[in-house]
Amino acid sequence: MKRTFSFCVALLILGGILAFAGGGRDTAQDGVVTIEFFQQKSEEAAQGGYQAVIDGFHREYPQFRIQQNTVPNPVQVLTSRFVANDVPPLFSDFPTQLQFREKVNNGFIYDVTGQEFLTRINQSALDLTRIDGRYYAMPLTHNFMGVYYNIDIFNAHGISIPTTWAEFLAVCRRLQANGVQPLIFSFMMPGRGGHSFQAWTAAWTPDGARRLQAVAEGRGTIANDPVMLRLAERILEMVSFSNDDAFSIGDIDGMWDGFAHGRAAMMLNGSYARGTVFMANPNINIGVFPLPGDTDASSTIVMGVDASLSISARANAREREAGLAYLEFLSRPENAQIFCDIEGAPNAVSSVVYSDPRMSPILDKMRRGPVTDWFAAYVPGNVVTAINNEVQRFLLERNPAQFLVLLQQAIIDESR
Repeated sequence: MKRTFSFCVALLILGGILAFAGGGRDTAQDGVVTIEFFQQKSEEAAQGGYQAVIDGFHREYPQFRIQQNTVPNPVQVLTSRFVANDVPPLFSDFPTQLQFREKVNNGFIYDVTGQEFLTRINQSALDLTRIDGRYYAMPLTHNFMGVYYNIDIFNAHGISIPTTWAEFLAVCRRLQANGVQPLIFSFMMPGRGGHSFQAWTAAWTPDGARRLQAVAEGRGTIANDPVMLRLAERILEMVSFSNDDAFSIGDIDGMWDGFAHGRAAMMLNGSYARGTVFMANPNINIGVFPLPGDTDASSTIVMGVDASLSISARANAREREAGLAYLEFLSRPENAQIFCDIEGAPNAVSSVVYSDPRMSPILDKMRRGPVTDWFAAYVPGNVVTAINNEVQRFLLERNPAQFLVLLQQAIIDESR
């Protein structure tokens, strides 16, 4: 039997994760209502984008103050706060994930169905977030996993964007032969390798997420699965072209900064990295292409709703008024454009212009497909965490057969 929401979060509390930062209730002084905005994206560009919009909001709504709060381990912290009934009045979350549906089912999230600001959002994004015909979030951006590449390095060596796995390997070998580091990774934190694993799985084993879901639901196996074994072996082949210090560098100060300053020609990463890379080096000439599989038609990319904002169902009337006013303000095209220009991910507001032509390879793939959602849309969050941990161990020990056995057992253990 799968763990319930309350049981999962009880385990988090017993593990001591309830050491969160900040408080969620509003304060009213001199008629000004201040509410917390618990924001789960740690990237500097995302924080800067939100703050730029918040500053404009304060000028138009002097009676409200929005305090952006970003903490380490935001997923665990926010979950713990839900259990402690200390739900922030305004927060970002991931509405396609199973954990979000559980929050809705437990009455934690305010129903925004019928709010005018939703009419400004792309219908495709709304369709992804609809729960039993209702809406509990305002999608703001889409995310993806893709291969960032340094266009100047590619041009200097006469390299074109690869569209098959064989071509990708040829690019790596050519770069390496010319003294250029092909790839840069950071595996210091399990989640970063976990995101790469989701991209690898989508590109090379498009039904891989369903296979993991089958294990979690007690109706499948991946140990000794030749398809999954091929995936694991291919991962090691790609990682062999990367930096030796992947386990000792972080993402912001190591991988993203290193890529921004030419340490490697390519970087497999999410849309969330783009804005921070440009903040590290505004003059870098980069694009993004899909991680290729055997053919373009057979490979899938990870794509989902990324930044998405919700209001607590436990918010009082003034908090709710402030939260709804902020969502309406943020959804205006001119304000969503400000956020998009700083944060860097494709925006879900219909009339926002995402004009960087260097992004067209990945955006074209997002439009034509095939695409798949993140693992958390298929298995509970605790199972995703277990997967991330086993991926990190695999990248250290590099034993494909053992990895599949351990991964299967970890998924089963977390799904009991």
